[in-house]
Order: sequence, then C-alpha cells, then structure tokens
Amino acid sequence: MKLPGIQRPAALIWLGVGLFLLIVCWWLVSLVFDEIIISSPVKTISSLTAMMLTDSFWESVAITFQRFALGLFFGSFFGLVFGIAAGLKREIRWILEPFRWVLMTIPPAVLVVVSMIWFGMGSMQTIFVTSLLILPIIYVNTVAGIDAVDQQLVEMADIYRASTTMLIRELYLPGVGGHLLAALSLAAGMGIRIVVLAELLGAYSGIGYEFALARTNLDTPMLFAWVIVCLALGGGLEVCLLNPIKRHSMRWQE
Repeated sequence: MKLPGIQRPAALIWLGVGLFLLIVCWWLVSLVFDEIIISSPVKTISSLTAMMLTDSFWESVAITFQRFALGLFFGSFFGLVFGIAAGLKREIRWILEPFRWVLMTIPPAVLVVVSMIWFGMGSMQTIFVTSLLILPIIYVNTVAGIDAVDQQLVEMADIYRASTTMLIRELYLPGVGGHLLAALSLAAGMGIRIVVLAELLGAYSGIGYEFALARTNLDTPMLFAWVIVCLALGGGLEVCLLNPIKRHSMRWQE
C-alpha cells in the first residue's frame, strides 16, 4: 500500500515507527496479564523460531496457502465473470441479487458448518467456503467498476458498432481495474482469515488446525506465533502479488 503525500523512504520510516510502537504496546500488555492470556513478544518469537525448524511447520503453511490460492482463484474468477455479466445486463443483476445478499449476509462460521456436512472435513470444504465468501466481494466491485465507466464512451462505441468482446477488453476491463484491485486487496486479507477459520473448525491440517492444537494445549506463545505467520502471509501477498498487479493495472489504464 502506498501512502499518499509521503515519499517512499519517509513512509518506510514512519511504518517502522508504527511497528515499533505496536510491539512496545504488546510487550507492556504482556507484563500486565499472565502468560496464558498474553504471550510476550520474546516468547512468541522464540516459539516461532522453534516451529520454523520443523518440517510440520512448513507443511502446514504450504497446505493453508494452497487452499487459500485455490479459493482466491475460483472466487475471483466467478466473481469477475458474474460481475461483468451483471454489469452489462440489468436482468442478470436482479437475478443474482438474492444470491449476493445471502453470501454477504451469512456468517462464515455457519457456512463452514454447512460445508462440513456437504463435503466432510478437509481441503474441499475449506476451498469451497473461501471461494463463496470471496466471490461477492469481487462481484460487487466489478459491477461498481462497470457502472462507473463513462456512458458517453459506451454510446460512442455503440455508434461505431463495437463488438461486446471489444467493449469488455478495451473499455470495461480497464475501467474496472481500480475497483478490482481494491476488491483483491480486501479478498486476499479476508481469504487468509476465512481459510484459517475453516481449518480451525473443519480440517485436520493447515494453520487453522495448528491454532486448534495450541488452544487445546493452552500454548499461548505458539498461538501468537501462528498469528504472526498469518500476518506475514497477508503482507507477503500484498508485496509480491497485489503491488505488481497494481503497477500493471496502472500501465494498462494509461
């Protein structure tokens, strides 16, 4: 994420200050409460270091990331397809409106429980839940992006008898770029949380399952260590995936 009005070196310095203050606040709170309630930064890092030396740690991270990637792909793909269709045809938008409302209203935990009944415990239900909850985010922002396209350009394209394929490629997709990027940023952050929740409730592997084990064993340092792993995954996605997409989108729109 680029901070407006601040050059990159200065922005990194201020971000570092914010991170330092966050760690200080965390440390102060850990002094007030017992270790079983709040793990200190030192013990959390120690637990994380020990975890990273084991093969099971990397296996859990890989499993969760694979489930997240598949859920993000399917949710984004179908959200984009349905969003373009609904943006171009009002009739399709009204047909899909009840489905959008249901998916954006239903609590994630309820959907996890229902998917466990349908698919059992494992990867299938995790990917299914993640896809369904990401889909409406991409869908809504795609429709909003199409609605924001200049109607004069659309009318001009109609005058010159531009094909639907050309309209989508040359007019709507560049116009949707900003909305879609914002949706992907939100979906990526939410997707990690959804996958971990689905694994916590209905899987025998992955980061969510490790959360369940730490909770059962009352191992608070391990619990906080896995929180840091989730934060690192989210930050890595933004730096390695979303920022390059943003740069490409800006060049495309130009």
